[in-house]
Amino acid sequence: MFFIIVGLVVVIWLLWNICRNTNDALDKQTAIQYEIVSLEKRIEELLDKLPENLSGEGNSVKKTEAPVAELDSGLVDLNHATLADLVALPKIGKALGQRIIEKRPYAAIDDLLQVQGISKDILEMNRARLTVSDAP
Repeated sequence: MFFIIVGLVVVIWLLWNICRNTNDALDKQTAIQYEIVSLEKRIEELLDKLPENLSGEGNSVKKTEAPVAELDSGLVDLNHATLADLVALPKIGKALGQRIIEKRPYAAIDDLLQVQGISKDILEMNRARLTVSDAP
């Protein structure tokens, strides 16, 4: 009887350790995922600035025209925005931006809710920054 109780305690202790280690690993994985998203956004920002820096050094890198996706008012057009335009929006990462592009065309801003990963909160956070024009 004593050995059964000791065995049970050991099994419970092992399961508790496995559970604790799994939770620690999940926390670290989540932190790494946030870090990756942050680094991706930073890389995009740096790449966007790169042509500007090169043009000042005598290279002939020029922007030919303003992006179609951004209107004069600064709104991002869901039907014409580039991935970089979408990633610049709050809570929109590279993968989510790609899903937005794949679900085109949009007839209304609310159609964005059909994209996996777009919640009502994310939509409301970005609604003032978005517009929808005729599909390409």
